[in-house]
Amino acid sequence: MQAIQDAHAAQAPGFLLVSPTGSGKTAMTLTALRRLPVELILVITPLSMVPVWQLAIDHFVEADSRRRWVVTNPEKLVRLFEHSDLRLHDLPADEAARFAADCGVSRLPWDAVVLDESQMAADPESIRSRLLYRLTHPEAGAEPFFIPASATPFSTLGETAYTADLIAHAAGTVPPPTLVGAEYLDWLRGLHLAPDKGVAVADPTEKVKALLYRGGVGASASLEELGLPLQHREIHPIHLTAEERRHYEATWEEFRRRHGLALAEDLMSETDHAASALRRVQKASLLKAPYVARHVAALVKRGCQVIIPAWYLDNVDVLAETVADELHSRGLPDKVVAITGEAPGLRELKRAAFQTGRALVCVTNVVQGMNLQALEANVAGTGQTATSAPRVTVFADVLTGGKKMLQAEGRGQRDGQEAPAHYLVAEDTTEKQWLASALRAVAGTQELAHAPEDAAALYALADELDEEAVPA
Repeated sequence: MQAIQDAHAAQAPGFLLVSPTGSGKTAMTLTALRRLPVELILVITPLSMVPVWQLAIDHFVEADSRRRWVVTNPEKLVRLFEHSDLRLHDLPADEAARFAADCGVSRLPWDAVVLDESQMAADPESIRSRLLYRLTHPEAGAEPFFIPASATPFSTLGETAYTADLIAHAAGTVPPPTLVGAEYLDWLRGLHLAPDKGVAVADPTEKVKALLYRGGVGASASLEELGLPLQHREIHPIHLTAEERRHYEATWEEFRRRHGLALAEDLMSETDHAASALRRVQKASLLKAPYVARHVAALVKRGCQVIIPAWYLDNVDVLAETVADELHSRGLPDKVVAITGEAPGLRELKRAAFQTGRALVCVTNVVQGMNLQALEANVAGTGQTATSAPRVTVFADVLTGGKKMLQAEGRGQRDGQEAPAHYLVAEDTTEKQWLASALRAVAGTQELAHAPEDAAALYALADELDEEAVPA
């Protein structure tokens, strides 16, 4: 990308690349990097995407003895640090990570650092973000050129902290040495980019976007601008029976006991309204399983392959079993894969089973770094092409956070392949109100990612849902 080259030539500290899922951010980044005068390059990406980046580097970057690449995942960042007074690898993993985040020194002088799925740095106070800050702000030597890339970079102004250097460069000012929490918002207020008490700031989101995307330090493209299909979303209400309503509490508590999980009353206080609402959503998710199964079976009968994102890990197995039973009862292929936190090799085998049509349904709590779109080329390096069967994403749980929901939608809608999202909502529970709130978070993410068309559609959908929830 010429814009990344121009930013480097202008001595900008980096470049934010925002583009929808499956639109080719990896290729864009590598194409730009091979034209920059950089030799030692670090790529940080989710574990499942490490082999994808390794293959892409081999494909897009010509053999060049000058360049050295290191591709790693966030959980291994601590290995990139050392300390003069002790051996970090002799410490327990958590202690070593905290120590490195506070005072570790990078082992190598990076020329460029790429942060794939950069939303992982949205919390500036997390260990991961602090390690990243130390990598990109070494105590000695030049700072590396920093390229964060994501389809969902942030949902709120407070989550833009990892781009502070870029904002400062575009604004012609200098950021403070560290930026976390309230300090960062105070800094934005000083630049008139965030609202202050008693002081109106005209459209702060638009001002931040103007600096990032039109200030020479970033670029964003919406699906419409790229000529890709917009995400289609449908709300499908589920009407629980009176019997199910009466057994709502008992069913959930029995489920927790059977699986040896903490009971709801042990987890939270009933006076905690947000937690209470969340508990109702989770219980509704459990009760929805048979309805989800029937909805999914109808889609499979129409020739679709179905992706079911589930927020709660303990719901994944229940959904997979219930869907398989429903498929079997209808005489349909009942092979369902459940993808969670397995070793990468096993996860890839399951993914390949879905992509090649040996399984028609995938239930997963993985919302990033996994491709499930139709017609994917060279699935798992086997030379096979994924089936052309239309994908549909059926949301069994309400995922919280705009970034998480967009990432989940993007597992099937990639590379120009459409995958409608069906949101199954339990009527007369807190879930309808919760989903409306979640959709507004998605809209906020799309606003900051400069996707106004999708943001407007999401706000309209949330308005339809936004009514007082009936207590469960």
